[in-house]
Amino acid sequence: MLDTIMDFFFTNNFFSNKQFRFIKGRSTVLQLLQILDDWTLQLDSGKQIDVIYTDFEKAFDKVPHHRLISKLQSCSLSSDLIVDTKFSM
Repeated sequence: MLDTIMDFFFTNNFFSNKQFRFIKGRSTVLQLLQILDDWTLQLDSGKQIDVIYTDFEKAFDKVPHHRLISKLQSCSLSSDLIVDTKFSM
């Protein structure tokens, strides 16, 4: 089921190139290497870097399931897949 949802989201361009961790081939280590490279380029060109850190670790545990189902429906996801998602929560 996860593969079907991920395929649908990739096909319909729901993911940006800045999303990491839950996407195959885009680990958090890769994200850190990419941002360090970006910061190094900025610092080397004399620019300033400001950073704000946030922790979303439990964010998905607190999403109301009815709201998630509503979002999936608004993305034109298959009704059968949404029903399967309801039962797996």
